[in-house]
Amino acid sequence: MKVRRWVRRTGIACLSLVVLCGAAYCALFIPRIYFRVALFMIERNSMMRDRVDWPTVRAEADQLLRDARSTRDTYQAIRLVLRRLGDNHSHLVPPETVRAIQHGSNLTLGLTAIWPECVVALVSPGGPADVAGIKVGDVLESVDGAPPANVERVVLLPRDRPSVKLVLRRPGLPAPLRVELAPREVQFNQPATVRRLDGNIGYMDIPGVLGGAGSFDLDAVRSIRAADATPTCGWVVDLRRNVGGNMWPMLHAVRPILGEANPFTYRYGKAPWSNKLVYALQRPDPAIAVLTSRLTVSSGELAAIAFRGPASTRFFGEPTAGLATSNMDIPLVDGAMLVVTTDRPADRTGRAYERPIEPDQRVAIEWTRIGSDDDPVVQIASAWLRGQAQCLGAQRAS
Repeated sequence: MKVRRWVRRTGIACLSLVVLCGAAYCALFIPRIYFRVALFMIERNSMMRDRVDWPTVRAEADQLLRDARSTRDTYQAIRLVLRRLGDNHSHLVPPETVRAIQHGSNLTLGLTAIWPECVVALVSPGGPADVAGIKVGDVLESVDGAPPANVERVVLLPRDRPSVKLVLRRPGLPAPLRVELAPREVQFNQPATVRRLDGNIGYMDIPGVLGGAGSFDLDAVRSIRAADATPTCGWVVDLRRNVGGNMWPMLHAVRPILGEANPFTYRYGKAPWSNKLVYALQRPDPAIAVLTSRLTVSSGELAAIAFRGPASTRFFGEPTAGLATSNMDIPLVDGAMLVVTTDRPADRTGRAYERPIEPDQRVAIEWTRIGSDDDPVVQIASAWLRGQAQCLGAQRAS
């Protein structure tokens, strides 16, 4: 009898716990509770938390929450809080974009234009812009009938509208190109490009990477091994089109060039790194030319910082975007993701970066030639590499 009573009471207790947990979980979808959870995580984790007037920010956000009926209705208030942090990097990713990122894709119009030139610098293969015939080098003249606006160093293209009307001018053509684009899921992840240049120099173009990246790093290392079949003495590491994402596949991809040492540290501890030897160059410790631009963003900048320090490394191109930060991804109950900036990185010498990374030698970028044999930045970087001790010694030895 006592056993039955104990089993019954235990069952009731477990059922009550399940009901309470379910009720608590459901409560997280109530707009104001959803917002308060997000606000708590931002206040707790942001590196700017001690610089914000929180009472004022909460009051501003409350004004935007008055008519909220769903979690999505709170996004405007959450984004206001993230803007008030002032780090220019913390942001909210909606559920549909989170799902796309998990598959290495992104919800996008498929183009990126740089400011203030309004020149199209990137076109995603197979994306809406590509299908519409937009090409790198086209000049964006209007967005939905208005002059292009900007955010930081790029043209602001709206993502929250069913479609966007663009007018572009192509040098050499008399008539403008008029297109209407609708954002859709486009494959973001592309393989790294690895090839040889004249003078026993290797070239590696590392794009941004989203999600787990699959075999991105292994494929890149395999390509480095093939390019190094005849020993290389120097490497051009091109990060000019690296708009960020997951830093670790990028760093694992360049390990043969970086060497096996941990590339850099954060101010509060070592970055994770594999101890497994992936491939050692036939001539270790090569001279390295790193190429950057205003589209070298976030984890693309962290990849650049990994190369800072050695005297045999030199940076060419433009300053980076200035968003080299360590971020925390915080999932929310409706599938959205808070990305909160928690720290700024330091290179292997301990130098921290709070501004755009300035190249050692500024070189104007011609976006229609980027990565090609007549790319002026690659040519200048290659000339510098051929004059370094590693390559001069290799020439004498041959």
